[in-house]
Amino acid sequence: MRRVIQSLGVVFCLVMPLNQAFAQSTIDVAVSYRERIALPPVAALHLELIDTSSATAAATPLASQQYRMTAVPMRVTLHYDAALISPEAAYSLTASIWAGDDRIFQSTERYDPFSDTGDAGFEMILSASGNGDAAFATRQTITGVEWAVTEVAGEPWPNDDPATLIIDAEMNFALFGGCNRFVGQLLRLDRQIAFPAQFAGTMMACSDGVEQLERSVLAALPRVASYVRYRTGLVMMDADGVAMMHLTERPE
Repeated sequence: MRRVIQSLGVVFCLVMPLNQAFAQSTIDVAVSYRERIALPPVAALHLELIDTSSATAAATPLASQQYRMTAVPMRVTLHYDAALISPEAAYSLTASIWAGDDRIFQSTERYDPFSDTGDAGFEMILSASGNGDAAFATRQTITGVEWAVTEVAGEPWPNDDPATLIIDAEMNFALFGGCNRFVGQLLRLDRQIAFPAQFAGTMMACSDGVEQLERSVLAALPRVASYVRYRTGLVMMDADGVAMMHLTERPE
């Protein structure tokens, strides 16, 4: 924008920065859900700012962003163009959590991003989607499947020979820790699960790296208290819902 001012026969030209009209603004939000279940490793949060002013037309998206879910609650910042915002319009912030092509959680209430939430932002509580794996996770069996460990206590399995776990219909388990093999019987009630304090196993000599990996698996097992399955994925968690192990189904 250019403004010309004439004073005492001298012409001054003031040039105002064009990008002032397109200043970026942000919305700070914490996203969580009520169900005490862990998310699969591929879970992603989708956040969108929409214009809901029209009662007859579809809502207009103004800004959207996707984030990998690394914590619950997940605290994120959405950037939007302030030049698109009108005081007379109505706006809403929507959120959903996806595992691949499955929407497992979604916002069901209207969240006004421009309400007086203070400097700390605001919180969105999502609900389980009726067609998502979260709604049916407790109905899926974990028996009769060979599970390969992909992550232990937040650390990914570093080689192509992972630990494996098989559980039969009587809740007997066979564990390959990366070097040694172990057997025992699980205790399970609904979604609660517990490994015994002691179980039988071989005592083969292992390389230092493999032995360390195996010890990490054995250290995680006593802390396992619950689980959730997402199609070909399995998460075993402690009593606080913290993921101890991520596993994936091996094809037959």
